[in-house]
Amino acid sequence: MDRRDAVLKFLTKDMKGLEIGPWFNPLAPKREGYNCLVLDVFDSETLRERARNDPNVPETLWGRIEEVDVVGSSTHIDQLIDARGELGAFNYIVSSHNFEHLPNPIRFLQGCAKVLSPGGIISMAIPDRRACFDYFRPVTTLSTWIGAFLDDVSRPSKAQYFDMVTCTGLYDTGEGKTISFHRGVEPEKVSAGLRLDESLAEWMDRSRNEQYFDAHCSVFTPSSFELLIRDVAYLGLAPFEVVEIFDSPGVEFYVHLRLNSSKQLLRPEGYEDIRNTLLHRILEEAAETSSAHLQTHQLPDALESLQGQLTALQRDRAALMDDLAQRRAEVERLAERGWLLERDLQAMRASTSWRITSPIRRVLGRFRRST
Repeated sequence: MDRRDAVLKFLTKDMKGLEIGPWFNPLAPKREGYNCLVLDVFDSETLRERARNDPNVPETLWGRIEEVDVVGSSTHIDQLIDARGELGAFNYIVSSHNFEHLPNPIRFLQGCAKVLSPGGIISMAIPDRRACFDYFRPVTTLSTWIGAFLDDVSRPSKAQYFDMVTCTGLYDTGEGKTISFHRGVEPEKVSAGLRLDESLAEWMDRSRNEQYFDAHCSVFTPSSFELLIRDVAYLGLAPFEVVEIFDSPGVEFYVHLRLNSSKQLLRPEGYEDIRNTLLHRILEEAAETSSAHLQTHQLPDALESLQGQLTALQRDRAALMDDLAQRRAEVERLAERGWLLERDLQAMRASTSWRITSPIRRVLGRFRRST
């Protein structure tokens, strides 16, 4: 299953949907028959202009930019859709590498609950801190989300930008450094540049107070994300159940949430056990980026390799012993044959014929020496 199939797993073309910020890579494009509107902070022409001025976006991709139907911040998705008179009219919302940029995730989720029809789906691809430049950052806590919600935050803070910039992890491929890689890379090949001085200066520069600093406001692993969603649902802050969260060996994981107002489902019995299981899984996921964990993780493979080598040596030794036994049997056979020949020779020398023909053999011997 490729990433597009993973994100669109529960969606069909006849459903009415909304895709957030697809830029030049929409997952549910209108040109392929999806009944899907596009929401972006920029209009279509601005997006095309940005693509033309971005050396990392080849010209072949400019034509993939969809017409933007709704212009504005997804933090206020409900207000934007309400202005169209379409609250509750959408079956799904698609988002790829957008959710982590949201300064107020709870506010966004509450907005989605108003935009979606009952049972509506949110499908997302979200970067995994174990395989991208968030490598050195701790996962986001529930208090951060609640604080942003209570303060009605609408943009990333300078603190979040500072954390992102000063801890940006880059993986050394041997041919260069990259901000995205795959899980399980050698930890010693991931490093962060020393940008403390300039980052602090940016933070303290009052003239830049109104400037928008884009950042990864939230940092996740699959289990840390699941815990946040389940906790906000349990607290009645966002009515979404977890349908599926599944991992990938690459830079991202995939999320499917369903709008559901059932308190029994959102506040299940035994939630303490569920929560503790997730907390332990978060620790296990965090450990993946340590050298000690990597070495321990590699031990079974190393032991299997050694076992294979030992088996091969035992097989070679058995073959060598078989060969040695065959050679020993051949030597014994040759020795026995030699003994029989020697016995026959001694018997012949003791015979009358050998004595009678002795003068003839002496003459022949002298003849051979003379010639």
